[in-house]
Amino acid sequence: MILIVGLGNGVTNKIEDTFEEMGSNVITAAAYMQTSSKHIEYDGLEELVAQDDNITKFSPYVITNVNVRVERKERTITVIGVSSSYLSIRNREIEYGRNIEYIDEKREQRVCLIGNHTIKKLFGEKTPIEEVVGKNVRINGTLFKVIGVLNELSTSSFSTEDDLFLIPYTVAQKEFAQKYITTFYFSYLDKESAKTATDVIDKYYYQVFKDADDYIIVDAQSIMDSMNETIDTIKMVLIAIAGISLLVGGIGIMNIMLVSVTERTREIGIRKAIGADKRDVLMQFIIEAITTSGLGGVLGILLGIFLTNTVSKAFEIRGDVGIAAILIASGISTFIGIIFGYLPANKAANLHPIDALRYE
Repeated sequence: MILIVGLGNGVTNKIEDTFEEMGSNVITAAAYMQTSSKHIEYDGLEELVAQDDNITKFSPYVITNVNVRVERKERTITVIGVSSSYLSIRNREIEYGRNIEYIDEKREQRVCLIGNHTIKKLFGEKTPIEEVVGKNVRINGTLFKVIGVLNELSTSSFSTEDDLFLIPYTVAQKEFAQKYITTFYFSYLDKESAKTATDVIDKYYYQVFKDADDYIIVDAQSIMDSMNETIDTIKMVLIAIAGISLLVGGIGIMNIMLVSVTERTREIGIRKAIGADKRDVLMQFIIEAITTSGLGGVLGILLGIFLTNTVSKAFEIRGDVGIAAILIASGISTFIGIIFGYLPANKAANLHPIDALRYE
């Protein structure tokens, strides 16, 4: 049970950390199809954000796969067109160089930001980031200047958040011939603002499209909450399954105590003959059962903490057992000792002294 709770908390922490890295207060709004009469305009969203205090920033998101060439090396890279607000919305920082600025968007400057893993793909594994800023790359034959390198989030080569290539959204629209922007990212103040901000954006999109099936709005916080609820449900099911092993363990304790009572029948008879009453014998065997289960519980807790830490390090998650889980586990161990120790203890307490002394 300690291991299940610890790893369950570790997975929950990992999900929360991932959302924090990508921006947990983010709303994604995407339109499926836009026409000349039904489409989202940048100026309209700018006015919406200015009027609503719950929404802090927004950024277009124009994405496509293109061929990027550096000298003689060419790779197919996912290029994303964004605004100057994108990095703060997604909780990203510049490690070296500068961010895309408002003037870059308006003048349609051919500049780009790249992630650490993209540097390795285009410039080589050992290229320092300081040497990358200022260099030129070609996107479908057009020269772009690298103006900044994003901070690294993960050392894993599979991290998509470090394999980024960002350019101004106005340039992306022009280069990729995308008349309308289909996806926008929004950020809101805090958790309390999430629903209000989502409703405001949904109302605006509905006014444009007149049909809720033409677009989708997703709040990162609601996704995180749903995932946590799912993990908690799975965790409770696993704990319930683990509870069966506790039941089996309790039956084992009861059998051991019954054997102990049988083997110590003569001892019980002597105790009762010299003045021990039923309550004394009952408490003796209940305490023995509690001690047995308690010792097993302590060993189980220590083993559970050790395994939680070991597995957490192996999978790079923050496994957290918590005091509550330890107290509950200790309480269950003691409870099992009392419940399953009572029957053998009661049998011992009800032995007649003469019958017990005649035993063997």
